[in-house]
Amino acid sequence: MNPMRLFLWCGLLVVLGCGEPRPNIPSGVEVSGKVLLPSGTPLSGGLLILRPEQGLHGASAVIGSDGSFSLQNQAGTKAIAPGKYRVYVRFNDPAHKNLAAAIHPRYQDSEDGDSDLVVDIQTARSDLVLKMKR
Repeated sequence: MNPMRLFLWCGLLVVLGCGEPRPNIPSGVEVSGKVLLPSGTPLSGGLLILRPEQGLHGASAVIGSDGSFSLQNQAGTKAIAPGKYRVYVRFNDPAHKNLAAAIHPRYQDSEDGDSDLVVDIQTARSDLVLKMKR
């Protein structure tokens, strides 16, 4: 192939981009904190899911063994759009069966989930505490 033609093809690829398109996620704020069981002890595992009351893009985070989390948007960056979110948890690991039993099913990400736990995020936070209910 002619070097000039190769150069033009490479330039076209750079302009058009490569790979899968990322969702158009609005800029936002960084949010982290802890998830607590109804007893007040840290929830030690699972996935935290925030679904927006309005809009298209939610957020999620892996819950650490100490209950800590750091939210990410669907593009995988730590910036979520300000707004009101319904809070859910998901337990995919069979080892978390006892955790699932400690939280009311409406807060679990399933067909039965209809969480009334709502968080209003307007600014960046590193101290958000989400206490699940039984």
